[in-house]
Amino acid sequence: MEVKSFAVTLGVGMVTGAAVMLMIPHRSPVYRTANHAAKAVKRRVECAMDAIMQ
Repeated sequence: MEVKSFAVTLGVGMVTGAAVMLMIPHRSPVYRTANHAAKAVKRRVECAMDAIMQ
């Protein structure tokens, strides 16, 4: 997979996820779980991009 297509796919996924997160109440366990998962994915992608750039 090319970096450009990866970035586009990642961007579309992030926008979709953000739209869904806006519809879920903040106190909901589903919201907290999804937020935790999103942060974990973000950390992994950042690490992967750091590794690619080096």
